[in-house]
Amino acid sequence: MSIERRPVSISLDQFLAESLSIVETAEKNGVILRILGGFAIYIHSDKSPECRELQLGLDRLGQGEPPFTDLDLVGYNKQWKELVSVLEKSCKLRPDRMANALFARTRLIYFHPTSKFPIDVFLDKLEYSHDVVFGEYPNNPRLGLDYPTISLADLMLEKLQIHQVNRKDLIDLIVLLLGHKIVTEPDKDAIDSKHIASSLANDWGFYYDATNNLNSVKQLCETLLSERRITPGQSAIVTQRTNELLEIIDKEPKTAEWNLRAKIGPKNQWYREVTDL
Repeated sequence: MSIERRPVSISLDQFLAESLSIVETAEKNGVILRILGGFAIYIHSDKSPECRELQLGLDRLGQGEPPFTDLDLVGYNKQWKELVSVLEKSCKLRPDRMANALFARTRLIYFHPTSKFPIDVFLDKLEYSHDVVFGEYPNNPRLGLDYPTISLADLMLEKLQIHQVNRKDLIDLIVLLLGHKIVTEPDKDAIDSKHIASSLANDWGFYYDATNNLNSVKQLCETLLSERRITPGQSAIVTQRTNELLEIIDKEPKTAEWNLRAKIGPKNQWYREVTDL
């Protein structure tokens, strides 16, 4: 079973409006729902035309293609009943009942009723190459840190967890780093490096892929600079912030489990094989 992921055929403004409408409808009904993925990074760049132009201008899905293929959302399993009601009754989304039965309460798949684009709704966490956990509802929900997207730190972790990172995801990381400072405490408009570092300090495999991906960000910056697709100033900012984040990650005290796994290194597989619809 597979779902074809074609670039969204409607205008970017319409895609934004319809996506925000879903999150706003959930919010009005007391359901926590947040946008994630590259589109969340686009939304977070609303105060930086430079970043938006870069994300769109670098052809993240290929030359001439619309930049996004679907809407990715995340909510909480403890609100499953209310969430399904909002999506199906209030938002009129069309469920993929076979996929939803297969994934049970870890993920839901819908289609927009008029625009037809697919909508993935993850519950509690992302489980791909590595886990990105969004806290527990209602006691410690990380999804409450920002609106209408997940937090900047969680957006970083979402992209950094990818084992076989591709150009699209590296572009998203470049845009994210260009538009936001690195800080060591929670800040809605900056990247909370402390949360990133502490998350990686518990999982050597996640740390290994994340730091490799950050180094790939610097390499892509060099390539884009040589191609004159980014400016020297943009490259310098992204490289500086990437190095700053790498230093903070390196200095974070690691757990005993992390140290034991580090001794084995990449001789044994350190990531989860990803199969997706």
